[in-house]
Amino acid sequence: MADKQYRQDAKKKRPPLLLLIDPDREEVKLIKNYFKKESFRCVIAYDGIRGIVHALNDKPDLIITELVVPRLSGYDIIKRLQMVSTRTKNIPIVILTGKTMDAKSKKRLTDLEENVVEFMPKPITRGSFMVKIHKILKTGKTERKILDRHEKERRNE
Repeated sequence: MADKQYRQDAKKKRPPLLLLIDPDREEVKLIKNYFKKESFRCVIAYDGIRGIVHALNDKPDLIITELVVPRLSGYDIIKRLQMVSTRTKNIPIVILTGKTMDAKSKKRLTDLEENVVEFMPKPITRGSFMVKIHKILKTGKTERKILDRHEKERRNE
């Protein structure tokens, strides 16, 4: 019993693990760097099948996916994660896409798919993106603190 409690406590102390599913290697590199600066752990999948495998094996705290992904579309990723297991069914998903969608389609996607918690169009700005990620993960960091640190880093570059 004590060993189980120790493992749970150790997991709570680890930084959140994020799964990023996107075929654009340059975009992935940029976003991975954002996560690194926030001390988040990150695994990458460049196609939908690998995204599903990572979701099952790595048990991420959050999945960020593009809708236009090779081998399995973002829509199919969302549907399969809901069907595969209760663990993957409950992982929050952020859709980060360059695909043009009208407001009605976006709302329908976030309303009908219960694990889709946010829809974000590309391109993104680091500050607002990270504020949303922290809020979804409930890290306790305030918007002001995140944006102030981002601004300070920008000035030092």
